[in-house]
This record gives sequence, C-alpha cells and structure tokens, in this order.
Amino acid sequence: MELNFKIRDKSDKSLKLREENLTNFKKKGFPNKREEDWKFTDLEKFLKDNFDELNNDNLNDKKPDFHEFSFIHNSIKLINGKLQSFDFKSENLKDKNCISITNLDFNHHLNFANNLKDNPMQNLNTALHEGGFNLNISSDYKFKHPIVIYNYFTGTLKNKIINNSDSINLLKNSNATILEYLVDESKGNFFKNTFKYINIDENAFLNYYFINKNESKNFFYEYSKVQLSKNSNFKKYLFSSGIKFGKFESNIKLNGTNSSSEVYSGLFLGTNKHQEVKTTVQHLKPNCQSHQDVKNVITSGSKGVFQGKIFVEEIAQKTNAYQLSKGLLLDKDSEFSTKPELEIYADDVKCSHGSTSGNIDKDALFYLKSRGIDSKEAVKMIIKGFLETVLEKIKNKEIMDILLNHFNTHIKYENRSN
Repeated sequence: MELNFKIRDKSDKSLKLREENLTNFKKKGFPNKREEDWKFTDLEKFLKDNFDELNNDNLNDKKPDFHEFSFIHNSIKLINGKLQSFDFKSENLKDKNCISITNLDFNHHLNFANNLKDNPMQNLNTALHEGGFNLNISSDYKFKHPIVIYNYFTGTLKNKIINNSDSINLLKNSNATILEYLVDESKGNFFKNTFKYINIDENAFLNYYFINKNESKNFFYEYSKVQLSKNSNFKKYLFSSGIKFGKFESNIKLNGTNSSSEVYSGLFLGTNKHQEVKTTVQHLKPNCQSHQDVKNVITSGSKGVFQGKIFVEEIAQKTNAYQLSKGLLLDKDSEFSTKPELEIYADDVKCSHGSTSGNIDKDALFYLKSRGIDSKEAVKMIIKGFLETVLEKIKNKEIMDILLNHFNTHIKYENRSN
C-alpha cells in the first residue's frame, strides 16, 4: 500500500509541528498485531488488504440531500468530517451565549492532542488534521431537546484518509443528549481517523449515542477521551452494525468523587465485518461507579472484539465497577475475542467482570419453532432478546424508534441448518 500523505498548506503557522508528527507516524506506521492494544485488530494488514493507496488530497465534497428527523431536535451537520452548519432554534434561547459551536481549528486541537503524542494514530491525525467542531455548553444550561449530529460522507472518496477531531464541553450543572447519526453516501473506499475530546464538569450529565443509518464498506477508527468531574455522569451507547470495519476506543477518567460512567454496545455483525470496542475506565477518586455491557451477534465470517480495562487508583476507595461482554455466534465461521482486565490498588472496592460466548440455544429455538414460528423468524427473536438488556437502558422514545429501525435494517439472518 502506497501512502501519499502531504501537508498541503505550506504557509500554515504550524507547519513544523505538523511535519514533526508526520515524521513520528512514519517511524511507527499503522498499528499491527505485534502491539498489545492491537493484537485482535491488525490495522496495518486491514488497510494493506483493502487499499492500494491512501492519500489526503482535497476531498470532492458533494452536498447531500439532508433528510432530518421529524421529531423536535437541534442539529449539527458535518460533511466528510467538516462542520457545515448548525441549528439550535429548538431551544428558543434567550441567552445566545448558552451554547457555542465553532470549527475546531488546529491550535484548539493541540490543546487536547499533546498528551497523546505516543499514539501513532494521533500523530497522523495531528499532521493531517483538517477540521471538526468545538461545542461548548455553559453552566446550568439543560437541553430540552436532543442534539443530532448528522455525520454525512458523500462524493468520491476513493483511497482517501479523513483526519478530524471534535470537542464537547459541558460546564457545571449542564446536561445534554447527543445522537451521532452516520450516513454514508460516498463512492470508493475511505479510512476515517477521528479523535473526540469530551469534558464533563461538576454535576453535568451527557448521554451520547452513535448509530449508523445504512451499510458502509468503509473503515473507521475513533478514539474518545472523556474526563468527568465531581458528581458528573457520562453514558455512551454504540450501535454500529453494518460498518465493514470499526475500532472504537474510549478512555474514561473519573476525576471527581461520585462521578459515574456507563458504556453500552449492541452490534449485529453480518458478512465479513470486523468491529472492536475497547475501553479503559480509570477510577481516580473515591465513591465512583462504572458499568459496561457489550454484546455482539456475529455471523458469516465476521469478528467481534472487546478489550476492556478497569483501573482503580489507591485513593479510589468505595469504587463500584462492573464489566460484561457477550458474543452470540450464529455459525462456525464467526469469531468473538475478548480481553477483560482489572488493575486495582485500593482495598475497599467492588469490581467484577465477565465474558461469555456461545451459539444459539437449541432448546429456545426448538420451543419457538414448536409454536409455529419459522426458523428464520425464531432466530431473529432470539437475537433481539439477546440484545434487549442494552436496549432497555434507553428511555428516549425517538432514539429508541431510530434504533429499532437500525436493527430491522441490519439484522439479516439467512436460513441455516440448526
């Protein structure tokens, strides 16, 4: 695979820094299975097998036909990773300073990226960074309606690499629900390398959902760094069925007492898909809680991966941390790999993890078929039941409707001998 990465703007004041990061990336290259964090997802091999070339030439952006949801919401629109427009009219703001959103420029990006210098994907992101957004929510502001990030990919993106980053900041006593909705209408394979920086201040609360609308033959790597202050709460829901390749990393730091985080993921991986969910949850203060529930339904030569680490600092007494991952394998060609870890230095904690994988319960299948339900529909019912513990956490009706449509679109099970 030929890499044609160029820093296009030679007048950029940060040219030297970009060049340094590109040099650092070239020394290391894309991560491969020799690195512990990438042992199940050999990115170098995936890219070599699917791309003859990767370049960061100017994108052929084609404005899509925007189809917004009918329920009341606020919107942020991205095209190929770049901020295009936003609309917060649903909030009827009296104080326009309650919410601000701007393009995330390179200098702002560096404020977050500097402590990830040893990450080659961050080196590449910094070297070739080309946009994103910065969202600030002021103290005491509580969103009445969800924010939908319409994340469109459109135009001819063959052999392109897209490097962007987003920043979301919730100040004291604020809260928001954000739905990132990925719509891929592009032509040609591309690879997207994204870094997200989320800061949640004291007594603030954020629900963050990721759902993709349609099938995508493209490749996505996302690293999210989340920091929580005292009494704050973060919930992340990941539903990326239908994407050919995805690795979604979350590094969550519980930096304040009584802060909490929850991560939920429910995936159906159809023909020849690869998805990895990787989490690192750091308990750094006393009386914090974390909960993780990751479920994969896997078929037709696909592979699901979960790597999850819970770290408890010595000072973090009264920690309560729970982690569960499960894989439901629908055929012999499917694979589920998992690596749960606990690293605990405090002595007054409640920490547990579990991981299981297995096939369809034949007794359950027989029971449904004996009630007149055909085999294909019976398997779909078992799949939905398997994912239900993730779905039941969602209280927002509009988002639940979107998610049910997502599963109806992507759960495709062909009749097999059982």
